[in-house]
Amino acid sequence: MGPRDAATALACLFVGLAGGEVSGAQAPERPKPELVVPTAVEVVRLEVVVTEKRGHPRLGLRREDFVVREDGKPQPVVQFQAFARPPAVTPAPPSPAAAPTPAGAEEDEAEELLPSRYVVLVVDDVHMEFESLSRARKVLGRFLDEDLRPEDQAALVTTSGSNALSQEFTSDREALHDVLDRLFAQGRVPERGDVPYMSEYEAELIENGDSLAIEAAVEEVMQAGPYQDPASAEQVARRKAREVLAEAVYGSRLTLEALESLCRGLSALTGRKALFLVSDGFLPGLTAGTGTGFDLRRIADAATRAGVVVYCLDTGGLRSALPMANASSTRGASPTSIGTIEAARQRSEGALREAMSALAADTGGFLAENTNNLRAGLKEVLKDTETYYVLAYEPTNTKRDGGFRKIDVSLPAVPGLKVRTRAGYFAPDDRRLGGGVRTAEAEARRAEQRRAEMNTALRSLAPLAGIPVRLSADFVSLDGAAAQLVVSGSVDVATLPFVRVGDRRQATVETAALVYGRAGGVATTLATERSVMSLGDPDYERLLRGGLPYQKAVPLKPGRYQVRLAARHDGTGLLGSAWQTIEVPDLASGRLMLSSLFLMKDENDGAASPAAAGGTPKPALRSVQGQRWFGRGEDLYVQFYAYNPKPDASGTIDLVEQAEVRRGGSLLAAAAPEAMEGGEARSVVAHLSRIRLQPLEPGDYELRVTVTDRNANAMAARSVPFTVE
Repeated sequence: MGPRDAATALACLFVGLAGGEVSGAQAPERPKPELVVPTAVEVVRLEVVVTEKRGHPRLGLRREDFVVREDGKPQPVVQFQAFARPPAVTPAPPSPAAAPTPAGAEEDEAEELLPSRYVVLVVDDVHMEFESLSRARKVLGRFLDEDLRPEDQAALVTTSGSNALSQEFTSDREALHDVLDRLFAQGRVPERGDVPYMSEYEAELIENGDSLAIEAAVEEVMQAGPYQDPASAEQVARRKAREVLAEAVYGSRLTLEALESLCRGLSALTGRKALFLVSDGFLPGLTAGTGTGFDLRRIADAATRAGVVVYCLDTGGLRSALPMANASSTRGASPTSIGTIEAARQRSEGALREAMSALAADTGGFLAENTNNLRAGLKEVLKDTETYYVLAYEPTNTKRDGGFRKIDVSLPAVPGLKVRTRAGYFAPDDRRLGGGVRTAEAEARRAEQRRAEMNTALRSLAPLAGIPVRLSADFVSLDGAAAQLVVSGSVDVATLPFVRVGDRRQATVETAALVYGRAGGVATTLATERSVMSLGDPDYERLLRGGLPYQKAVPLKPGRYQVRLAARHDGTGLLGSAWQTIEVPDLASGRLMLSSLFLMKDENDGAASPAAAGGTPKPALRSVQGQRWFGRGEDLYVQFYAYNPKPDASGTIDLVEQAEVRRGGSLLAAAAPEAMEGGEARSVVAHLSRIRLQPLEPGDYELRVTVTDRNANAMAARSVPFTVE
C-alpha cells in the first residue's frame, strides 16, 4: 500500500476502542439485579508449620493427623503435601559393584524437592531510626550473600513506597546490594526535649481518655512551666497527643497498607513465599475510638489468598533503657510521676512488639525479638520456611457475605506440638457488587479502596493473574524526532462477575498503566480508564471474544523502560496485570531503524467492503495490537515506520521490505520483497503491508519484517508474535 494508505491506517493506532462495546445506556425500567458469577470452586490453601517444644520441626505427620476447622466447623482436607529440606550429606563415591539406579528413582527424588522459594525483605524505613537501619543494612547484606540459597529469588522493598529504593525478584545479589546501600530512614526521630515527651502509645492512651496517662503528661507540663494550672497543662498535653497520634496513624497505615499490598501482589507466584518485615515496631490499632485503626485481618486475608507467610524481625534489639530525661531534655519528672511515666513507656515498648507478633501470628509466622543478633533471627526465620505441610480444603460455608472466616488447625492425636498457620480470610462479598448505600462516607471508602487495589496491581513484585491481561508496549515516532510509547492491552472478562439487570449485563472495570525507568522510579503514569459496562447479550458475547481493549500513547525519551498494565474489577476487587520491557531507541544516531510492528485486521472480517477510488475494496482497519490474534482465513495488516533512510545523489530513497512468517524458529513463508514508497529524501517513511493467512493452521507464529536500505547497504528488522485461531 502507498503512503496515503499508511497514513490513514495510522489513525487506528490511537483511537479509543471501547465505544462499540461499552455503553452507559440504562434500561427504561429498574428490574431486580441478578448476580451472574462464573462457576468456580473456592479452595483455601494453608502452609502449616509444626514444631516440638524446643522449636525443632516435626516431620512424618500424615493427612489424618490434622484437623482443620473454619469457624469451629471441621473441614475435609482435599489436598496434602509435606515438604522438608534434606540435610546436607556428602555422597560417598560409588562402588564399582554398585547396583544400577532403578528406573523412576530420579522422578521420586525430584518429587521431594522443595518448591521455589521467594523471599521479600521489607525494610520498614517509616519506623526505623538511623542506628537501627544502619545496623540492619549490614546484617541484610551478609544474609543475602551467605544465607540464601543461590536459586532463591529475593526482592527488597521499603514501606515508605519509594520506587527508587526497591528491587523486584532476582537472584542477582549485586542488584539487591545496590538498593540496600541506598536505604535511609524515612521516619520521624523523636525530639527528646519535647514537653511533654510522649510515645505513640502514650498519645493513643491520652486520646482514648486514659486517666493515668493524662495525669502523667499534665504533671510533666507543669514541672517544665510556664503552665501551672492543670486545665491549661491538660490542653497542652492533649494537643501534643493529637499531633503525635496523627503522625503515628499516617506511618502505621503506610506500613500496614504496604504489607497488605505486597501480600496480594504475590498471588500469581507458585512456591514458598515468605515476607520478612524488618522494623523497630509500630502500633496497628490507632485508634479504635476514632475509626482510623487498621484491621489486621486484611493482611491475614491477603496472606491466606496469596499463600504468604509474614515474619517480623525486631531491629530495636535488647531495650534495657527507656528514653527518659536525658542530657538534652529540658524537663524533669517529679518522684510522684516518674513511676507512672516509666510504666507507660514500658507498656509502649511492649505494644510495639505485640503488634508485630500479632501480625506474624495471623499469617503463620513469628516475631524474632529481644536479641541484638539480628542475623541469628534472620537465619531462624529462613530455616522455618524449609519444613512445612500444605493442606487445602473446600469451605463448607459457601455464603458470600464478606464475613471473616476463622481458621484453626490442630493435631488432637499428637499432643505436645505447636501448630502455626494463617488466622483466616474474608469470604467474597456479593453486596459489594450491588453497590451498597451511596452515602458520601461510603463513596469515600470505595474510592480509597479502589486506589489501594489499583496501587497493588501496578506496584506488585510479580504480575497478577486474578484477571487475565495481555499487553503490548511499542515504540513509534511520527516525525523521526519525538518518540512515543504506545501501550495496547486487552482484558479478558470471561471470569468476571456481571450483574444482570433486565436484559443488560453490568460491570465496571478499571485499567491503568505505569512506566518505570531504568533507575526504578516512575517515568510516567498513563490515564486510568474506567469502563462502566451495560451490555446486551450480543455485545457481551463480542466482549467475551475480543476482550476489553486499552490503548494509550505517551511521549518518552530514549531509554529502557518497564511497562505495567493493570486491570481491576470494581465489584470484587479482582486484579490482573502484565509487564513488558521496551527499549526506546535514539533516532538521532542516524542509523537505519524501525518502529515497532503494529498489527491490524479488516473490521469487515471478510464482508463486502466499501469500494475505494478505482473500484478496489477499501479495508476498514482496526488495531489488534492488544491481542494479536486472527481468524483462519483473515488477512493480517502490519503498519511500521523506517527512520534515517539514506538518499542517493539525486535525493531518492530506496527502501525494500520483506515479511516472513516463522514458527518455532523455522521459516514457513516469505513474501516477495516490496518497495517502500518513500520517494524524495525524508527522515521517516511509513509503510502498510497485507499478509494473507489462509495457508496457516491454528497456532502461534512470529511475523518478522526486514527493511533494506539499498543506498546505504544497511538492514534493520523487527519481529512480533501473533496467533491464528
